[in-house]
Amino acid sequence: MNLLLTLNLDLMLQALPVLFLVAVATWLISLAIDDVSIVDYIWSLLSLAAASTYAYHAGIDTSHSYVSLAMLVMVAIWALRLTYFLMKRGRNQPEDRRYQVIRKRNSPNFGLKSFYLIFIFQGLIAWIISSIFVPVFDAGSSAETAMSWTLWHSAGVALWLFGLIFESVSDNQLHAFNQKIVPESKTLNTGLWRYSRHPNYFGEFCIWWAWFIFAIPTASAWIIVAPLVMTFLLMKFSGVGNMENGITTRRPDYQAYIDSTNTFFPWKPRAKVGGNL
Repeated sequence: MNLLLTLNLDLMLQALPVLFLVAVATWLISLAIDDVSIVDYIWSLLSLAAASTYAYHAGIDTSHSYVSLAMLVMVAIWALRLTYFLMKRGRNQPEDRRYQVIRKRNSPNFGLKSFYLIFIFQGLIAWIISSIFVPVFDAGSSAETAMSWTLWHSAGVALWLFGLIFESVSDNQLHAFNQKIVPESKTLNTGLWRYSRHPNYFGEFCIWWAWFIFAIPTASAWIIVAPLVMTFLLMKFSGVGNMENGITTRRPDYQAYIDSTNTFFPWKPRAKVGGNL
C-alpha cells in the first residue's frame, strides 16, 4: 500500500464546514468588539473541533480504541488549557501589537479583509495540521482496525506531557512577570526563560512532535505534515520571527538577552543573567 494514500480524505473533509462556522462566528464577534486578537483564542479550539469531528464521524469503538481516546484527551487538554490562558492574558488588554500592524497595513476596509486574511487563513491552517489526527481516529473506527497500545504511544504521551508542562510553566512565568509594575523595557530572563527566549513555543513544538510519534504506528506518511508546518510557524512565521521583529527597539535590554540566551531550544546561558523571578 502506498503510504501517501492512507489519509482518509472523506473523513478529513467532514471538519471543513465545522471550522468554517467557527471562523465566521469569531470574525463576527471581532467586528462587534473591533479586535481581531480573539482569533488567538480559537486557534487551539479549531484543532479540537477538527479532532472531535473526526472522532465522531469515524465512530470509534470506545471499548477498544484506547489509542484514539488518548489522542482525543490529549488534544482536549492542550486546547482548553491554551485557550483559557490566552483569554486570561488578553483580558482588558488592547488589540495585540501584531494585529495592529496588520490592521494598519490593510486599511481601509480591514474588517472585511480580516475575514480571509486572518480568520479563514487560520481555519485553513488548523484544518491542514489536523491531518495528523485523521489516521489515528480512522484506525480506531472499529474493533477490527483498532490499534494495540505500543511503546510509540507511550513515548508520544510522555513527550506530550513534557511539552504541556513546559509550555504551561513558561506561560505562567511570563504572565506573572508582566503583571508586575516594571519598566516597559524590562525583559524576563529567569525561570525557563533563562534557558530559552521562547520556552512556551518550545513546549508547543514538543506537543506537535509528540503527536507525530504517537501516530507513527498508523504507518501514514501524512502525519509528518503537521509537525513540519508547526515548526515553521513557531520558528519562522508567526512565532519567534514575528515576536522578535523590532523588539530591541522597544526593549533596549533585549540585545543582551539575545547575546546570552538560546533562541528556541533550551540550553545553558552563554553568560550569567539576572532577574527578579
